[in-house]
Amino acid sequence: MNYYVNVFKNFLPLNAEILELPEPQAIPAVIIADIDGDRLEEIIGAYRHEEQNYLLILKNNHEQWLPLIHLQGNGYGISNLMAAPMTDSWINTLIVGWQIGSIWSQLDMFQWTNSGFVRLPTNDLVYSKLEVEDMPGPYGQDGQYEMAVWTHDTGEAFKVEVYRFNHSGLVLAKEVYPYYFKKVEDYYERLLQSNDFSYYWYYLADAQNKAGDLEQSLSSIDKDLSFSSPYPSREMLLDKRQLILNRLQDTNSDGQVIIGHTRGDVTGDGLMDTIYLTGDKTEGSPFWQNITLNILYEKDNIIERISLKQNAGYNPTLFLGDFTGDHIEDILIVIDTGGSGGTIYAYIFAYSEGNMRQVFDVEEYNERSEYEVNYQNQFKVTVRSSNPKKRYTLDLLYKGEEYLSEIYNEDGTLKEPIEGWVDPVSGLYPIDFERDGTYELLAYQEIAGRYHADALGYVQNVLSWNGNEFTTERQNVSIIGEDLSSI
Repeated sequence: MNYYVNVFKNFLPLNAEILELPEPQAIPAVIIADIDGDRLEEIIGAYRHEEQNYLLILKNNHEQWLPLIHLQGNGYGISNLMAAPMTDSWINTLIVGWQIGSIWSQLDMFQWTNSGFVRLPTNDLVYSKLEVEDMPGPYGQDGQYEMAVWTHDTGEAFKVEVYRFNHSGLVLAKEVYPYYFKKVEDYYERLLQSNDFSYYWYYLADAQNKAGDLEQSLSSIDKDLSFSSPYPSREMLLDKRQLILNRLQDTNSDGQVIIGHTRGDVTGDGLMDTIYLTGDKTEGSPFWQNITLNILYEKDNIIERISLKQNAGYNPTLFLGDFTGDHIEDILIVIDTGGSGGTIYAYIFAYSEGNMRQVFDVEEYNERSEYEVNYQNQFKVTVRSSNPKKRYTLDLLYKGEEYLSEIYNEDGTLKEPIEGWVDPVSGLYPIDFERDGTYELLAYQEIAGRYHADALGYVQNVLSWNGNEFTTERQNVSIIGEDLSSI
């Protein structure tokens, strides 16, 4: 390289100085490249003379170097000088960054044409760092180079965009985003290991979004929102979060829609994980199918998808709370079945020994809970519970004469034996009865008489975790009161 630098010096005006490229270490701003498409390399260099920057291109003609063209530049120094095929002519474009500030450079691009060198439009782009390479898109590399532009914001944060050149100038090269913004993700993840600043989370979210890691981007935005003064503003972040949610609904790999999401530490590692439900929505109906639990673990940036045993229904909801008493949030999912009894599917998942496992299934609970409902003489109904073993007696006098006359003789004896039943669980509610940070479950089951609409009351079970399973801590029966408004 020293040979070419010395050749270049021989063509400089008196008192002119070769400019130096600052990175990775100060070196003369002289390169060799074929920039006119004749497969012979030219010498391209930058120098300063009388307070003005210039580019000089030397061409070898029969073993003799001769000046090809002088080009005037801007600024007081130079930050980048390179040649790469940026246009579809496949002839190298001369790319120059003129130093106009301590961390600012102005982009300049020159292209050889049949009419000689022309300056390409750059929209007066000012940047802080520049990377140029043939970035692979969905079908690999295509030979036309792209340009990654890093523009300083605050601290060590940069706004990053990737461009390619077409007939109208520089345009966003979105087809290579998944490739390049993985690098940007790595940059901000390394920064966040020692600098937990909201603006790094914002730019990490931006990189993840552009790389197609939408769930991770959503998690990073929520992390940014957890700061007292999120960057750049709470309103902008909420707007960006909604846009990402819309993209997730449109581009979910299984064609599924995000039903709802929340955040919490479900592993006990002190980091906020993202938990969300996805499913297939039925056109023109509130019915969901293929409902799936998704957990984006913040620590490892890994998504776990858990299929539910019963994965179709209405109004799927998420709730996070500590049900097992280990001071780690567990995941409660409730889905309305849409059946005549208003019953539900419900599951609780808890993290234990490095894995997320199911610790409660309401259908298994229903199978263990057996009841007998029998009408008795003298306007009574007995409800027997097998687990726990209890009996309750309900007085039916409040039902009124018309109801009772259909069932009882005038002396209060039954006209015929009648058995009712207790429905499966129709409501499951997390309540911290002890106010100790650990939730119990309040389960409602309707007591039906002759038919579903003949509701006699509710069995209420308070379920708590015993270390292995949820068991009934206490049980009672509530009845429907007599309507006094017409009396």
